[in-house]
Amino acid sequence: MKIHMKIVVLLFALLLPLLNLSCAGTSERKATDQREGEIHMKLGSNYLSKGNVELALFELTKASRLIPREPDVHFALGTVHLLREEPELAVEEFQKTIDLNKKHADAYNNLGYAYLKLGRWDEAIESCQKALEEVNYDTPERAMTIIGWAYYKKGESARALEMLKRALNIKDNQPDTENRIATIYLDEGRYDKAKTILQDLTKRLPKFAGARLNLGIVYYKEKDFVAARREFNVVVDLVDRNSEEARLARGYLDLIE
Repeated sequence: MKIHMKIVVLLFALLLPLLNLSCAGTSERKATDQREGEIHMKLGSNYLSKGNVELALFELTKASRLIPREPDVHFALGTVHLLREEPELAVEEFQKTIDLNKKHADAYNNLGYAYLKLGRWDEAIESCQKALEEVNYDTPERAMTIIGWAYYKKGESARALEMLKRALNIKDNQPDTENRIATIYLDEGRYDKAKTILQDLTKRLPKFAGARLNLGIVYYKEKDFVAARREFNVVVDLVDRNSEEARLARGYLDLIE
């Protein structure tokens, strides 16, 4: 028995340096992965800020493999997927962000926007409500706009207008929110209210194609075909010819002719 114990002690003594080397190697590898991952994350974020979406995707994907538990990597990747019109992939990345950081208000907001793009109205509302509950969320008007538009898509125009107007009360210069309010007024046949908003928007932002399209529709509904034609022609000049806005503008132009 004593001999066996001596053998065990001897084997342990021989293996201990190897175990220490293995642990040291693992620790060093993790540190290297962390450093490299942070470099790729910074590169990807820099490309994203400059609008180079493809290089951002390349670098951030590398970062996510090296530092998979870094929430900001997944948040940036989710943003890339939104810009690439890939809302399903964006949902996955924003959900990973939230799994790693339950208080990431911007991730809840962007997750809500991804759900909005997918037509999942209730989930969009729920996610953006969670963003509003976070005390560190400093752009609540964004979540309110998403919630408002989701209500509109659900057919609840009164609740939509209430939320969109709340967003404007927080920050008054929000062209997208203003255009969405005008869209609801237009759908409800409240052309004067829609026109007042849209004329102001297009004066401030002459190249805002969405507002000019809506203004053209208002003029068309009022049978002011000269003004309508002018707005629709501007839209066609501003946007990609294959876009939905261009298609609608050309459709109205055909009706006028």
